Amino acid sequence: MRQGWMALVAVAAVGSVGVAACSSGGGTAAPTAADAGRDGGAAPRPEAGVRDAGPQPGSSCALPIEAELGASLAGASDADGKSVYYSVPVKAGDFLVLDATTAATAESGEEIVDTAITVFNADGSQMLANLDDAFPRYTTDAELFHRVKADGTLCVRVTDFATWSGEASLVAVDPNYTFSVGKISPAADVVTFDAEPNDTDAAPQAGKIKAYSQGNGGSTFLVGVLASATDVDTFKFTLPTGAAAISVEVPPIGAPLAAASSSYGSTMERFTVTVKKTDGTVVAELAPPAGNIAKVGDSLSAPLSPGEYLLTVSRPAGLAAGANDFYATTVNFSTTNTAETETLGANTNDTLATAQNLALTAAAADPKRKSGYLLGFLPAGDAADSFQFAVGANDQVGLSCGAARNGSGLEGFKAELFVAGTSKQVETESVLADLSWSGGRGASKAPVTATAAGTAVLQLSATGRSARNTGSFYLCGVHVVSP
Repeated sequence: MRQGWMALVAVAAVGSVGVAACSSGGGTAAPTAADAGRDGGAAPRPEAGVRDAGPQPGSSCALPIEAELGASLAGASDADGKSVYYSVPVKAGDFLVLDATTAATAESGEEIVDTAITVFNADGSQMLANLDDAFPRYTTDAELFHRVKADGTLCVRVTDFATWSGEASLVAVDPNYTFSVGKISPAADVVTFDAEPNDTDAAPQAGKIKAYSQGNGGSTFLVGVLASATDVDTFKFTLPTGAAAISVEVPPIGAPLAAASSSYGSTMERFTVTVKKTDGTVVAELAPPAGNIAKVGDSLSAPLSPGEYLLTVSRPAGLAAGANDFYATTVNFSTTNTAETETLGANTNDTLATAQNLALTAAAADPKRKSGYLLGFLPAGDAADSFQFAVGANDQVGLSCGAARNGSGLEGFKAELFVAGTSKQVETESVLADLSWSGGRGASKAPVTATAAGTAVLQLSATGRSARNTGSFYLCGVHVVSP
């Protein structure tokens, strides 16, 4: 769930815009009608073209538009390849949220500008952070979090995605955006701000949870710094009433800084997140794979029973400490997919013949697309879980499943699709990529086409379980698209 900008900056942003203009001390008085001429009329109009001569404010880091912390300024990418530059005064240790919001929704197309944000040092000679979309991506609007390393001024560039990525740019039908920049407030009710000491399970920091305005559960925006090579941050949460799962986003906090590459600018490329019971039992853990830190899953998503839990953020194994190892992430406590009906250990859906029915629901916007979502468990001794659903001739069956890449302790998690009793496609989850059968970018395999109407069965299994991580869960979404 994307956090609202004002919810993060809270009271820190109130009154921070334009305070100097209201000052009673030594400033320049506001102009009056008399200043414009003896008759109180309009000021003389400048010669035509004078205002357009030379570079305009916002055209570069050398001539930026001033934006104090707490500011929200209207802007527009109203010319091909246009970028607008802003200067922002900052202090060392400030945690910033910067966004460029538009009228875009999840269904919007190219008619609305797709914004991107880049943060530089004052003169623009050094890139400090760079981002296209918010993480996770809900719309095409950019939202970036950054921890300031030193006092001074930042230069912030807002542009369109095509220009940001080095492609040819065309002006959108609606090129307008609002640029906002604020300092994240530890006092905000949705923010859990790292406060040392919180390094041990015995003395964790109490985490905040702000209840959802609708539905069961709540969320917190978690920010902090791993200040030394041995620093870890541990937080304690109580699962809200009605919630049954936790999700922790793992954004690109520190990907290498380069053009067309998203990074918050942390010197820690990613982080490890561990969820434990208060007795120390690990129930979920998502750790970047050695040598491929950026290939970690996008989020830890794990089912939980009611109770108290510890959440620990730590540096990935083998990663040296950096000069600005910060993290910023959203933690959600919510409902989850419908759980399998098999009683734990009963093994009642292990075979194709005893497959559990999976209900598929048509999408409101596209009745030809039906989807079903499930939560299952494969504890030791459970050979497989099977789920059946009807398919028509030429239907395309896609899926998205995750176990270890969502924080489960399952190893060798495998998905196999049968149609009319015949195996059509099989894949084992990789630690480096999601298990996703679709026609979209990043898919691991193409969807399966049913050659005739019949019954399809998705069978899920695992070859092993982690000795450390007791989580035996997996999550799957099945999507059937009719011609």
